[in-house]
Amino acid sequence: MLDFQRQYMALHLAHRWFAFLEAPVGDLHSHLSIFHPQVRLSGHRGHHLFAHDHDSLITWFAAVPDEISSHHIVHANFATAQNGEGHLNMVIAYQTPTASGVHGSIISYETRIEFSAEGARFIALDKTPILANTRPEYETSWAMNRVLARVYAELAVITESDGQLTQILGEAVSQVTVHAPVAEASTDYVAQLSCISGIPASQHTLQLTVHDDGHSSLPSFVEIQRCLPVP
Repeated sequence: MLDFQRQYMALHLAHRWFAFLEAPVGDLHSHLSIFHPQVRLSGHRGHHLFAHDHDSLITWFAAVPDEISSHHIVHANFATAQNGEGHLNMVIAYQTPTASGVHGSIISYETRIEFSAEGARFIALDKTPILANTRPEYETSWAMNRVLARVYAELAVITESDGQLTQILGEAVSQVTVHAPVAEASTDYVAQLSCISGIPASQHTLQLTVHDDGHSSLPSFVEIQRCLPVP
């Protein structure tokens, strides 16, 4: 397996993880498939252990207080360890809207990922708040994370697809961003995807018409259209 495929798989897992936390939709049983049965979820550089297997992870999910939240990946770095594990480290801008205003923090995530015949899954995740997020306006990310989870699954060739997206984007896809500022748990919406890809590299901008029931592992792309550059 090539490093770029591992990176796509790792980012797919990250966006699925965040989207599941952001809205009161989603199937818990299918979501558990992205975690090793003995997954370790910790905080503050491992000083607090929140979960050590699927059962304790289910308990942790039930105790998450924020029904609506957002997670924007500010920075991500992926590397493959000598033992074959993937290490995906991220800086996340987290927000949640409350009756008293928007609360948030900047969180450092350190994750370990197993790649096996069954697919990629988290072995361990640690989440450590490092700064306050003082932005007063709430910026939703649920649809963005759902779409990016689908995009990276298609790039990694780990989901059923008609191949249209990968045919358009080609090889060496990087700097993928999605703009989809719709309400959490929206079922039909339009997202704009931008990225760099190809050899030589060129910029692509696509408009994605998305259907998302929220409970399926991934949304579906109803239509993919190229956006023409502004003259």
